Amino acid sequence: MTVPFFKQFSHPEGKAGKVAGFIMSKENRKLNRWASGCLDLHPGEHVLEIGFGPGVCLENLLKKGVTVDGLDASAAMAQLAEKRLRKQLESGKVRIMQGKAEHINLPEKYYDKILSVNNFTIWEDPDRALEKLYSSLKEDGRIVITMQPREETASPNLTRMMGNDMYHRLENAGFEHVTLTYRNFWPEMAVTAVGFKKKRQS
Repeated sequence: MTVPFFKQFSHPEGKAGKVAGFIMSKENRKLNRWASGCLDLHPGEHVLEIGFGPGVCLENLLKKGVTVDGLDASAAMAQLAEKRLRKQLESGKVRIMQGKAEHINLPEKYYDKILSVNNFTIWEDPDRALEKLYSSLKEDGRIVITMQPREETASPNLTRMMGNDMYHRLENAGFEHVTLTYRNFWPEMAVTAVGFKKKRQS
């Protein structure tokens, strides 16, 4: 059964999904730059990106001297990212994984930073996913989640609703010092949530 093209933006498949991924990478360029800046990256850190699409942001993260793992539910996006990052894959600087954050088994206390741009609202079970991501972060590790509504009902109020939802889910998962930042981008206001894993008392 053929998937309608507009659904390719949330569940990209096949050739049409690759076209959708290319469009999303163009539209998300400024969002990716904003969100990755909130990671406060340092050379040598290990970063996980959820929903990497065609791999554009992964490629930019690697320029910061970090090692990157990418997780995406779409086989089409994994193929695009592998093609884009062939040399980095061969050198071991990046790893591409296909799957969903709710289901995949990630190593505990492994990542310094975790990034998600414009895919949080399509996670099947965000609470379960955040629990797994929390476990995979090192102590004092940071998670950055950015969302910008693109649906017909998009509005500043919807962005704020998304932000409030992310805030409470992050806190419920155990993240501390959660903050929300709003910024106006075309075509609609976006929000970035930042949270930290608790540092064990010495």
